[in-house]
Amino acid sequence: MNFILGFIYLVVTCAVFVSMTTLALRGTSKLDNNVYFVCQAMVALWCGSRILILLSSNSIQLSIGHLIGNFGICFVGVFWFYFAVAYTNTKIPKVVRYMPGALETVMYGIIATNHLHGLYYERMESDQLVHGPLFLVNVGMIYFWIASGALLLYLRLDKHIPLNDKKMNSKNIKIGRTLIVLSTLVPVVFNLIYLTGIVKAKLDITPLGFAFSTLLVMIGTVNYDFIDSRRELLLTQEQLMIEQERNRIAQQVHDTAGHTFTVIQSYMKLAEVSIEKDKTQDAYNYVKEARKITSKGLQELREDINQLKQGESNELVSQGIKYLSNQVKEIPIIVTILGRDSEKYSYLYKNVYATVRETITNTLRYAKASKMDIILRFQEDALEIIMGDDGVGCDCIVDNNGLRGIRERVEQVGGNVKFISSIGEGFLTRIRLPLNQDE
Repeated sequence: MNFILGFIYLVVTCAVFVSMTTLALRGTSKLDNNVYFVCQAMVALWCGSRILILLSSNSIQLSIGHLIGNFGICFVGVFWFYFAVAYTNTKIPKVVRYMPGALETVMYGIIATNHLHGLYYERMESDQLVHGPLFLVNVGMIYFWIASGALLLYLRLDKHIPLNDKKMNSKNIKIGRTLIVLSTLVPVVFNLIYLTGIVKAKLDITPLGFAFSTLLVMIGTVNYDFIDSRRELLLTQEQLMIEQERNRIAQQVHDTAGHTFTVIQSYMKLAEVSIEKDKTQDAYNYVKEARKITSKGLQELREDINQLKQGESNELVSQGIKYLSNQVKEIPIIVTILGRDSEKYSYLYKNVYATVRETITNTLRYAKASKMDIILRFQEDALEIIMGDDGVGCDCIVDNNGLRGIRERVEQVGGNVKFISSIGEGFLTRIRLPLNQDE
């Protein structure tokens, strides 16, 4: 009988090691994977100790076997709870976080000194094991850690799955929850069978239940991505997408709002001058235009934030640029069109519009220019944009938010941009956008 029991525990221990290896190969170095790996190690330690107890020939070997096994017993529930907390990213107070480990450490100290008080084992012999009162206390605590971890996983499993993980659909989540419930109930049932004596067994069969649980979770790992490196990758990609979206919105707000406020400020100055000269009608017209620009700016901002596709516009590029130039009253902006504009360039409309708008804004803010020129050259295979002013210029061109936004926007459609300037020579921007022949 001992040989059969020993063989069963050896097989189960090997199965746990296979599960641990699977986790190591498929998992990552994230906290939840590491904690679950340790949880499985506790099960392996518990199962392995059963073999040592079966092979023990004296009281010292028997005590060592029980010490090793009880280490796994005490901490398997703790690490299962910690795994559930880490996997579901649950925020808990520090007192609650450290309590399971602290209590089980104290309990293991009591077990290690059992020969002094007999509170955990009243009697410990190879053919008879009599449990003391603290044994039942420890069993209750272990049940509590396991049940708490299972409840966390059951309630929060779907909340922790990345939204763009197509494989982890609602069916897989249900299967994952079922595996969690089974992996929790099986060892508890095995332990109750052993403690109540329904099935007479020389050794505690509970570790067999925990081993079965690890196999259930391994099935979830392999087939349903319960623990998988893809999950970490998807979470990272999701965070990256959020960061990119945040940067995109910040850039759009900078460009659209910056231009709108700059032009409005220009109109307000003109209105103020008109009022001082008693030209009430002119002042009214400037305010009216400022209101139109405000409305247009808000509309553009909504479209930018909602990320409407560039190809949705059917407007001609030249029309948008003329609209921008006509908005500006502070300095003359001369738009020159070379070649013939047509709808085949319209997919570039929003990109060109935003780029020219930002350039005009920079000119009004910083150039101290008396005029600005914009040249649109429509070629068969490309659209060239040349924008220059007669402002103060600069010796060192720094890619601030505005220029960086222009560069990124141009490169987004496969184009290139060059900024040229020197003191007293104004500022020149040359852009070439290759035409997408599929459009």
